[in-house]
Amino acid sequence: MVSRREFEYRQEQARALARSLNVEALVVVGRAFYDRPGNLAYLTNYFPPEPTMVFGDEMRGAGHGVLLLPVKGDPILFTVSTAPSHVAVDDVRPTTNLGKALVAALEERRLTSARIGIAGADIMPLTLYLDVRHHVPAVDWVGVDPALDELRRVKSPAEQELLRAAADLADKAHSAALAQVAAGATEADVCAAGIAAAMRAGADFVRYFRVHTGADSAISFRWPQARLEPLREGDLITLDVIGARQGYGFDVLRTTVVGEPSEEQRRVLDAVLAAIEAMLGVLRAGISVDALVRAGLRVLEERGYGQHARAFVGHGIGLETVELPYLVPGNESLLRAGEVLCIEPSVVIPGWGGASIENQVIVTDDGYELLDHTPRKLW
Repeated sequence: MVSRREFEYRQEQARALARSLNVEALVVVGRAFYDRPGNLAYLTNYFPPEPTMVFGDEMRGAGHGVLLLPVKGDPILFTVSTAPSHVAVDDVRPTTNLGKALVAALEERRLTSARIGIAGADIMPLTLYLDVRHHVPAVDWVGVDPALDELRRVKSPAEQELLRAAADLADKAHSAALAQVAAGATEADVCAAGIAAAMRAGADFVRYFRVHTGADSAISFRWPQARLEPLREGDLITLDVIGARQGYGFDVLRTTVVGEPSEEQRRVLDAVLAAIEAMLGVLRAGISVDALVRAGLRVLEERGYGQHARAFVGHGIGLETVELPYLVPGNESLLRAGEVLCIEPSVVIPGWGGASIENQVIVTDDGYELLDHTPRKLW
């Protein structure tokens, strides 16, 4: 569990960031707990509990939460639902109209003509922004997401422990799901077994357990996550489980075959296995994202699958499933000890199928700590 003291430290870091950007306050927007709570949850331990809803006269902002964090003065958290006691803000103001409540607070704190940073600009509803701007037209709004995202990249010891527990749930989900993989079972049978296992073991939620077979194993779509499609002997099958434990995410994927693989399937699966092992072999603090990515893509090129290799081979993970850094060619940022990554090289052959293996790891000074332990080679 992350302590109240750590949340207060994060708020002080955010204030220091605001001062460095010459802003007088931050407005931090978060979306529903299963979606994009990131910056808001990071600073407050609040996860908006309701789904996002249409803005109407009676309800304006459901599925969101907003933090006003002045450089000077106490923070204010605006919620649509009653906040739980563990929220790390003393001044919590439930409201059915987030924009109106935020405007009142800006007036109260004499910030109606201030320079204010928005964290969560990519998810702040335009309707909410326009509601606020109409009443405080003199505010100078600036985006601060890249700077705040940098604060979140390296995970604290408490966060790392939560991410270990989260990845353990992914292992339990895969174990239960794989036990159902047999000709005649359906994708939904496999999916349901995995979700049930994760929930029984303590998951906050399973956003989805994607189970796709045959040619559809090449497609990374999420809807529907599984169908009443019977598994057939010789089918490729992709199993991708995503969810969270105490707010921190797991995202672990495996590909295998129902029964014995064909020679072509074996070549593709072996190529992906070699690619992720090559990436893990060079992973350590100080390596560039580009160098890590190219270690995997080089293997797929050498194995004859370069034209079918996805350039996106992973991402950071934490309070959201997909965080920075994106593991893509050309990203020259250097990895740091304490970052948590999902590494997932893939081969995608349209009309035939695809394969991917995804490991969740903590970057260390001399390598990495593996968080999930489901075997990579299941064929």
